[in-house]
Amino acid sequence: MDDGEDWQFYQVKEHLERLRENGFLAMVCPGNHDYGREGFLESHLSQSHFFSLISGVKDYPHLQVIKGQAFILLDSMAEEIENIEMWGAQGNLGEEQLQNLDQILEDLAEDSEVENVFVVLHHHPFDFLFYHGLRDQADLKGVISQRINHPPRVNGLLFGHKHIENRFIDPDENKEELFGIDLIYASGSTVERNQEGRMVIPVINVEEKTIKRFLIQ
Repeated sequence: MDDGEDWQFYQVKEHLERLRENGFLAMVCPGNHDYGREGFLESHLSQSHFFSLISGVKDYPHLQVIKGQAFILLDSMAEEIENIEMWGAQGNLGEEQLQNLDQILEDLAEDSEVENVFVVLHHHPFDFLFYHGLRDQADLKGVISQRINHPPRVNGLLFGHKHIENRFIDPDENKEELFGIDLIYASGSTVERNQEGRMVIPVINVEEKTIKRFLIQ
C-alpha cells in the first residue's frame, strides 16, 4: 500500500490471496500508508477497505495462536486516525488497546500450551522523531516489559515503519536485555534489495529467536 487508493487495496488483495492459496497464513496489521494518502491523511474509508479487503480483522489487539506460538497484532493507527493534529506519519495505539493487550498477556501467561508470545505492529517504538514515531511508545513498553522475578511477558516485538532493518542488540544499549524481550526486530522496506539488486526476505525462527535472510532473484 502507498496511499490508500482503491486500486492498491485490490492489488494487495490479489498478492495475499496467492500466498493463502499456496498454504501460507498471512497476518497483517495496518500502518499509516494503509489508512490514507501520503501516509498521514487518514480516512475511515481506507480503514474500512483494509478490514474488508486485506485483514478481515476489525478489532485490535487481534490474537492468533499457532502450534504454541501466540501472535498479537496491534493497530498503531487506531487512535491516530481520530487525532486532528496532522503532524506527520505518527501512530497512536490508544489507552483501550493497551489495556486489552495487557489483559491478553496476563491470560497467555497462564496458558501452559503457549510457548512464545510475539507482539506485532507497524509503527516503530524506538523512533523518537516527533512527526514519525509512536505517540504512546512509553506506555507500550510499560505493558510488554518483563516484570522482576517473572518470565518475559513478550518473547518477540516486531515492527517496521522506518524502512531501516535493525535488531536491537547494540552492546552499549541492548534493548532486548533492557526490556526483557528475546527478540526485537525492525524490518526494512517490503521490497528491500541488496547491492546486487536481489530482494531480501528475512525469515524469523520463532522457536530459536533467530533471523535468516533469503535472497530472491
